[in-house]
Amino acid sequence: MPAEPLPRFDAVILAEAHRIEHARRIVTAWLRQQCRMTKPRAEALEIVVSELCTNAVLHGSASAFGLRGVASADGAVRLEVHDGTPCRVPSPQCPGLMEENGRGLFLVDALVGELDGTWGFSDNGTVAWCLIPATGEGE
Repeated sequence: MPAEPLPRFDAVILAEAHRIEHARRIVTAWLRQQCRMTKPRAEALEIVVSELCTNAVLHGSASAFGLRGVASADGAVRLEVHDGTPCRVPSPQCPGLMEENGRGLFLVDALVGELDGTWGFSDNGTVAWCLIPATGEGE
């Protein structure tokens, strides 16, 4: 009997701010239903994806961005946002207290770290990714 395929999805989303909600819903439904991730972990990743998709909309030059999720046999989940815009690889910033923007990657770093995962960008900056264990300690 062949092994059951591992959960995955690929989506293309218009690079418009109001479409980020669609990306969050896609990811959360996939994590909860296909990957059987707990609600708190899925909600934390929803925020991560929201921040990465927001960067694709704000800083990418394409009319759409790709969103991918892949589960691995060892129980990890990889999420990717492809904006197709080569750039210097971004890093978390330390904006001033009164700045309204610039905290997204700092938030990504904190949440992914809390979930015992890793994150980063492709060498050319076109893909933001995170890799998270589907379950945490004690789950």
